[in-house]
Amino acid sequence: MRKGQKRWVNDYACTMTYNGETRKCFGHNWKHLSVQFGMAAFRKFKLHCNMNLDSIIQVSNNEWYGHTFSACGKKITWKVIDRKDRIQEAAKLLGQIGGQAGYGKKKVRGDSNYYRVLRQKGIDKAKKMKGNK
Repeated sequence: MRKGQKRWVNDYACTMTYNGETRKCFGHNWKHLSVQFGMAAFRKFKLHCNMNLDSIIQVSNNEWYGHTFSACGKKITWKVIDRKDRIQEAAKLLGQIGGQAGYGKKKVRGDSNYYRVLRQKGIDKAKKMKGNK
């Protein structure tokens, strides 16, 4: 499999927020996501909690908001996105493409004139370096 052609394994992405800090976790389905949520909350915030699906509010067809309270009473707010609707994910990936090495069109920087000018700049720089010595 080539780089950039990774298949989607986790359909749900959850972004949790507590005291201005954020943490993401991912899951195959709601049950798996709720397990990952508890582990991620403990790793990042050192809080023991379960994802409370009773407080869930659906904002759009692929986005939900909610909150949960830890065992010591701290409130963690969270947002879940269904990644199967990949429009938002595709926009994020398109923003990362520029400037990366890769295959095909990503690698092409310009026509033959671009490389001719680039070669000339290298020669001019070498001459300038020789003149300084």
